[in-house]
Amino acid sequence: MNTVVRFILCMTLTFNSCSTITNNKTEQGNPIARVYEKYLYESDVEGVGKGAAKPEDSVLAVKNYIDAWIRHNLILHYAEENLSEKNTDLEKQLTDYRESLTVFYYEKELIKQKLDTVVDEQEITDYYKKYIDNFELKTAVSKMRYVMFPKSLKIKTDSATVWMKKQNEVNQSKLRNFCIDNAVKYQISDSSWFSIDELTSILPLEENNLDNAPYNKSYQTMSDSAYQYLVSFDDLKLKGNAAPMQYVRKDIINIILNKRKLAYLSTIHNSIYEDALQNKKFETY
Repeated sequence: MNTVVRFILCMTLTFNSCSTITNNKTEQGNPIARVYEKYLYESDVEGVGKGAAKPEDSVLAVKNYIDAWIRHNLILHYAEENLSEKNTDLEKQLTDYRESLTVFYYEKELIKQKLDTVVDEQEITDYYKKYIDNFELKTAVSKMRYVMFPKSLKIKTDSATVWMKKQNEVNQSKLRNFCIDNAVKYQISDSSWFSIDELTSILPLEENNLDNAPYNKSYQTMSDSAYQYLVSFDDLKLKGNAAPMQYVRKDIINIILNKRKLAYLSTIHNSIYEDALQNKKFETY
């Protein structure tokens, strides 16, 4: 037993005689606390406080652990003594919970090992077209590209502006290199959509009084106290319209994977049942 635990043992068991400790000694070591008929042993607090920077912090950590254990078990004992029989059917609830948890982890492991998690673009497109009415926008979204860099760099942005405005493979490569060298944050993909809330979290729209900018195809330069922004608003979809496929792409992938998961688990459940039926592993009376 380490020094800290020995110290706490002395502090917390002054009310017990040495013979009491000896009589209650088990393979877990000497008891260091008791609540009614339940004991806390040395082995239960091994490791508590070992990461503390100072010895006194370790002592405090063990002391707090013991105090928390005592308080928890006092209220547990009081609850068990005072709940009505109707509300103390804990064994059944615990059994049900354990069984559900066992099945959950089994299914989770099966899915991890067996489920195909690759969703190709055609499958995403087909699902989007089939269920497009389910993807109604709850807020306006804007297709936007932006570059954010510190004002302190004092760099010329003429070339970057040209690369932003005139999209082609060569300009995109140059713009990407510019961002890598100078930007704090950037998004220059031509398929990125942002809600209005996302726009205001990224850009200083209020400071620049550009509330209408997302609603127009436009190129904007803006700044706040620390950063400068090059922004291209390329498209807009208003609330109530169908969401762009790229905006809901991740949602569609999650839906497809969830459907696969449910179908796979249903197959497994049926397979287990049919196998047990054929091999007479269960019967009804």
